[in-house]
Amino acid sequence: MKVSTMRRVDAWIGVPLCLLASSLLAVVSWLFKPAAAADKPRSVLIIKLSELGALITLGPALRSLAELVGRGNLYFMTFAESRELLQILDFVPRENTFILRTDALTHLVLDALGGLLRIRRRRIDCAVDLDFFSRATALIGLLSGCRRRVGCHAYFGEGPSRGDLLTHRVKFNPHIHVSQMFEVLAKAVEKSAGDFPRIEFVPNPVEAPRDRFQPTVEELASVQRTLLEVGTRPQDMLILLNTNISDREAIPLRKWSDERYVELAKLILAGIPSSFVLLTGSPREAETIARLEASVGDARCRSVAGKTTLRELLTLYSKSAMMVTNDSGPAHFATITDIEVVVLFGPETPLLWRPLGNRVRVIYRALACSPCFTVYNGRQSRCSRNACMDIAPGEVYATVQQRLADRLATGQD
Repeated sequence: MKVSTMRRVDAWIGVPLCLLASSLLAVVSWLFKPAAAADKPRSVLIIKLSELGALITLGPALRSLAELVGRGNLYFMTFAESRELLQILDFVPRENTFILRTDALTHLVLDALGGLLRIRRRRIDCAVDLDFFSRATALIGLLSGCRRRVGCHAYFGEGPSRGDLLTHRVKFNPHIHVSQMFEVLAKAVEKSAGDFPRIEFVPNPVEAPRDRFQPTVEELASVQRTLLEVGTRPQDMLILLNTNISDREAIPLRKWSDERYVELAKLILAGIPSSFVLLTGSPREAETIARLEASVGDARCRSVAGKTTLRELLTLYSKSAMMVTNDSGPAHFATITDIEVVVLFGPETPLLWRPLGNRVRVIYRALACSPCFTVYNGRQSRCSRNACMDIAPGEVYATVQQRLADRLATGQD
C-alpha cells in the first residue's frame, strides 16, 4: 500500500474513529468506574508500524522494558516490511511478533484484527505506541485491551490530535534524538497516569547501536559470488551508493538527484583508483538503477539492486569501506556493521533522526526553511523544489576522501 494512501486513511478514517472512541471512553468512565491498572505491568506490547530504519534506534528503550517485565513478556506489532530486520535485531521472541501485511488494505485490516484477538487472549496489560501521533496505532492500543496505554499526546495542539485514548500521555520532545524519545516512552510505563505531562527522567546520552550484525558463512559466500559476478577483485575498495529511488513515491523531497549520484560515482572512480562503486537498491528499483549504471559508463560501477536479501545486504556492508546515501533506512541499517556512512539530510533534521555511531558523517545545509518535515505535520511539505538537497557532489566526494583517509590512518583496512 502506498504511503500516501496510509496517510489519507489515517486522516479521513482515523480522525472520526478517534473522536468516536474518545467519546465512548468518556461515557463508559462516567457510567462505570474503570478498573485501575496494576502498579507495574506484567507484559508490554510495543507498537511500531512505520519507519523501518527507526528500529535500529530502539535498543535503549527495549532494554529498559526487558529489565522491567522480562524479554519473554515483550511483544511487538509491526508491518511485514520490518519482519526480517526485527528478527536480526532479536529484540523480542519471534513467537511474540504480530505482523501486518501492507500489500492490500484488506490484508492490513485482517492481520490487525487477528493480531488484536491474539493480544487479548494473552492478556497483555500495557501497550507502548512508538509511532508518535499515528491515529491507527492509538486505536490499536485501545482495541488491544491493555489497561495501560503509553504514547505521545498533543496537549495544546503540538501535534495531530488522537483524542483521549491514552492513559499515559507523554509530551513529544523535539529537542532530543528519537532514540532518547523512545527511551522516555519506555520509562513512562513505570509512572502513574496522574504524573503526566511531567516525567522526571533525564534521557541517557545517545549511543551507537550495541547490536552487531554477524553474517553466516553461507551469506558471506553468497555475497562473494555476487561480487565476482559483477566483476570486483579481492583488492578493490568497495564504495556503495544507495540512490534510494523509492523515496520518489514515499518522501521525494529527501531524495538526492540521480544526476548527482552519477557525478559522485565518476569523481570516486577517477580519484580513487582502487575503488569499485556498487549501486544498491531493492528489486523494484533494479531497472532504474541499471540506467544509472549505464549513465556512469564504467566497468568499475555496477548495480547490485535486487540481488541481495536484507541479511546479504548487511553482509555486503560488512565487506565494504563506505556508503553514501540520503536519509533513509539503509543509513541506519549500516550502523550495526563497521562500514563508514555519509548521510545527506535536507527536509528532516539530523538532531532527531541521524544514524548513531562514530562511523557516521552527516552533510546538512541547515537552510532557514529546513527542516520542513516534522513529527507534528506528518512529514508533509508544500515545498516543490528541495533546495535543501542541493548538495554538491564535490562536497560529498571530499567527505568520502576524508573518511577513507581517517579509516586507513586508524588501521581499519
